Amino acid sequence: MARGFSEASTRANRFPVHIPLRFRLPHRPEWVEARTENASRTGVLFRSECIFKPTTRVEVRLEIPSTNGDGAHAEVVCECEVVRVEQTRGAEISPALAVAIHKYRFTRKCQPN
Repeated sequence: MARGFSEASTRANRFPVHIPLRFRLPHRPEWVEARTENASRTGVLFRSECIFKPTTRVEVRLEIPSTNGDGAHAEVVCECEVVRVEQTRGAEISPALAVAIHKYRFTRKCQPN
């Protein structure tokens, strides 16, 4: 069995990861803030009132908190594609967007003083 895959299928294992993210359409100045619900090596699920149709390309930035106390954190910049939109029943829960990660790179950011 390949690492990161379950025996029942070839879908990558999902982990309950709750970190801030921002997303936008490529080359647009407006970022929308959200929070992840789960993530795998191939994609991310998050909730937002701003939704896009499947196959829409989006840029996603995930903030990885500092683990060594130096005030710096990493940011993962991803080129993604919306693969699924989960509509909800009721106004108390926002729709969920599932995005597939096609490319990514890490950057390091310093926290402002």
